[in-house]
Amino acid sequence: MEILKRTKNLELRLECDRNGNTIVSHQYTAYPLGISRTFHSDIANPDHTYLYITSSSPGLLANDQLNISLKLAANTHLCLSDQSATKVHPMPIAGSKATTHYEIEISEAGTLEFIPEPLILFKDATLEQTTSIKCHQQGKLFLSEIIVPGRLARGEFYDFNYYYSRLQVTSSEGELWFTDAMRLEGKHNPFKNCELFASAPILGNLIVILPQINLQLLSKNLEDLEAANCPGVMVASSILPQNKGLLIRAIATGTHGLKNYLQYALKCVRHLNHQPDFLGFRND
Repeated sequence: MEILKRTKNLELRLECDRNGNTIVSHQYTAYPLGISRTFHSDIANPDHTYLYITSSSPGLLANDQLNISLKLAANTHLCLSDQSATKVHPMPIAGSKATTHYEIEISEAGTLEFIPEPLILFKDATLEQTTSIKCHQQGKLFLSEIIVPGRLARGEFYDFNYYYSRLQVTSSEGELWFTDAMRLEGKHNPFKNCELFASAPILGNLIVILPQINLQLLSKNLEDLEAANCPGVMVASSILPQNKGLLIRAIATGTHGLKNYLQYALKCVRHLNHQPDFLGFRND
């Protein structure tokens, strides 16, 4: 993956204090991004820190560039979301686009649970996103994404230009564990009107990285939609190379059902990982 020097819009470092609680040891923010105050809603595990990414912008506009850096020190536990859906606005001028880039580093026994709100691709929108993750052999990751192909209530449906996403996960030493690339076409998507996508237009992606976990059992649990009680959701999972974790693809008839499924998935992961339920973020 190409490495460039970027001006950060959000930079966070987390460490453990003398009591083992996760704290923000360094933060830097620049327009339009900000960060909420930390809170600890899990009484049983006060070392778990919850944060929201905030934005003073109405969404992503043409030529916007957002760069976010997260570094989790050993034994930290960050539960991260954002304040609202990310709206990618029209970019009618040919060649214009918005870009986002995430640099994430997870140290030994660090845990990141990053569950953003949905990404909504307006008519004529173009977005390119890259995510670079370095993870210790004993680090843990739960990273999800929900993609909405337009303002569906207004009749927009795959009227955007394209959405490109590339993710790379390596060890702390730089060994390649996993890479994933997706280019989702909008207006020129030949499959947008097929029965499957038209009936279930909401797309979801989930990456789970866990050391020393029964991945077959986790995969079975995550594909148990009866237990999940999420009507209108279809999922499929694959074990990552070197048995590092799971990749889950999902489609859904609505965002509500897919959000519910992600909460179910996180409960499954925490159960196998002997963690409590995810109580900090809304499930609506």
